[in-house]
Amino acid sequence: MNEVSWKLFAPLSIEGATLLIEHQDLPSGMAIRLGGAGGVVLKPQEAQELLLNLLTGESWVSSRLVWAAPRLHIGQKGYNLNERAKLALIEALQSLLVESQGVAVNPMPKETWQRSLLEITQQRFASVEEALPRLGEMLISLGLKGLCLWLRDGSGRTLKPIGQYPEAALPDELQPERHPVYFQVLERNLLIAADDARQDARMNELRDILIGRGLGAVLQAVLHGEGGLRGVVWIESMQPRKWSNADETLALAVAQVIERILRPLKDEIKIQTPERKSLAVRRSEFELNLAQALSMAQRYERSLALMRIQIDGMNKAQTERAAREIAYTLRQSDSLAYLGEQGFALLLSEVRWTAGASRVAHRLLGRLRAALSGLKVGIGIAMYPQDATTVEGLWNQAEQACQASLEAGGGIRLLTPGAAELQEAISQDGLTLHFQPVFNLSDLELVAVEALARWPRPKGLHQAGEFLPLAEQVGLMSAQDRWALEKVLEQAALWRPSGVNARFSINVSTETLIDPNFPSVLQEMLSAKRLPADTLIVELREEAILSDLETTSRSLEILKHLGVLVALDNFGSNPIPLTQLKRLPIDWIKLNPALSVSENAMLAKAAIDMVHAVGAKAVAKGLEEQSQLTRMKELGADHGQGHILGWPVPAEDLGALLVWGIGS
Repeated sequence: MNEVSWKLFAPLSIEGATLLIEHQDLPSGMAIRLGGAGGVVLKPQEAQELLLNLLTGESWVSSRLVWAAPRLHIGQKGYNLNERAKLALIEALQSLLVESQGVAVNPMPKETWQRSLLEITQQRFASVEEALPRLGEMLISLGLKGLCLWLRDGSGRTLKPIGQYPEAALPDELQPERHPVYFQVLERNLLIAADDARQDARMNELRDILIGRGLGAVLQAVLHGEGGLRGVVWIESMQPRKWSNADETLALAVAQVIERILRPLKDEIKIQTPERKSLAVRRSEFELNLAQALSMAQRYERSLALMRIQIDGMNKAQTERAAREIAYTLRQSDSLAYLGEQGFALLLSEVRWTAGASRVAHRLLGRLRAALSGLKVGIGIAMYPQDATTVEGLWNQAEQACQASLEAGGGIRLLTPGAAELQEAISQDGLTLHFQPVFNLSDLELVAVEALARWPRPKGLHQAGEFLPLAEQVGLMSAQDRWALEKVLEQAALWRPSGVNARFSINVSTETLIDPNFPSVLQEMLSAKRLPADTLIVELREEAILSDLETTSRSLEILKHLGVLVALDNFGSNPIPLTQLKRLPIDWIKLNPALSVSENAMLAKAAIDMVHAVGAKAVAKGLEEQSQLTRMKELGADHGQGHILGWPVPAEDLGALLVWGIGS
């Protein structure tokens, strides 16, 4: 490529650094360059993939470019993309793809939807209902039927139809009581592509609505707030159709337009006084909201969370900035109070996931630290019913947790029994790892060691099953996973010079797996230890995949691209459909220990054949007796693990296990 032929399209200013966006016309089509002469050149197809992942927030890896929100790595440089910078990059790529339409993966007509959407985003709409006709006209011009939007109804979970285009009688509202399966699908996905809407099992509960609207296919973009499901927009087709990657990009872009109207950019949010209802309420009103939410939680057996947030040394401008960052996370049903020198109180009126409040707190902590660089931020969380069952009890618990956090230098703190001790054990290296061998059943050669977390306590050594449920409940799973990964890679780096060929296997949680930053963080950890990626086997359970199929599948694809091996643990306890299992990039499948029992020999044989059919290795677990070892080998299992082959050993005995294949 001719260096002088590059044309500057846009320079983006990101945290004082400049990201150059350039393009050049070649005989094969347009080339797009990010980052100048030392940057990366993308084909239009690659730029379209990057655009899709910028829109979704999902990670994307190419030869010299890694996107893992909010970090964009180009060659040797890295950029933190805030919302405004990310939007500017999205708009630039959209505009360039318009010009490269002749060679794009999915060629668009001359008046492309990207161009139309850019024109729409430049307008200001008083309400989302005002924007729907413009969006609908654009979709109809692409040969689609139109669109329909549902949004969450206040503090409830019902989704009410807000508007549609073309205009017609609005459909029925969507209720979790009438559509339980559909709501589970909504909560776990960002995009739902139903190629044949009336045959898609996920749409069974909506059959009357689909028939009434005359729909053959529907592409649904789900709107998620920081606290949960916010709404869904349907892109509709009268005939069944195969939704393409370009269609999915379109749906996500439409959803982004709607979300920008519903939730303005943080720089556009102004606060006049702490009492402004759209942002914060008086303490008395806040306590009334808390009492009402508590009553609803008790009646319907739900959970809620109260957070106390204090930031040391804020001036007036920083207080307003902090308020905007906190308000950015609010749902309609949540409530925020400004308490003067005592900081803020935040009510999450409904928390449906065990670690939901902690996840919100971690996102909020990151936003506040980025916006208020250098200031100490303390967040205390009290959960109903785990921590307290009264307004006063929740308030006191959250206050004490916040003070404990500030005294420890900031961060997030819960006072759930055992939570503080576990958090300290993770942060102060108070956990340990034991390692259990995995052998090749054909020659009993050591092929891997699995890392198992242990917690030394005064009354004995606690196994993972005794304390990891608590870690999940209070939002410590990501921290525990990070600690375990660091320790495992330390051991792998320590023994690699000895010529050890065994891999190291480690379980990761759902919370870690759905984190879009996880693949890039893991890649950095491996590079820091100078370890090849195939040294590591990442193990996950079936429920981790099923909880968010699209996100976990994408994460696994990136891990596979990096070279990390993937194992599915405890197969058979919550079976994944075979068609889906075949599409997942899984190297090992570890069978449920129950399949090693003699009465389940026929089931074990069927499971092993299924594992081999999808191209994976079958690992027999729970081998306690010689008869089980012999039987699983005869049935075709590739590898084995269990006490008959070796007990878990502490790190100090790992050398004997790796070098000689024996342990205590």
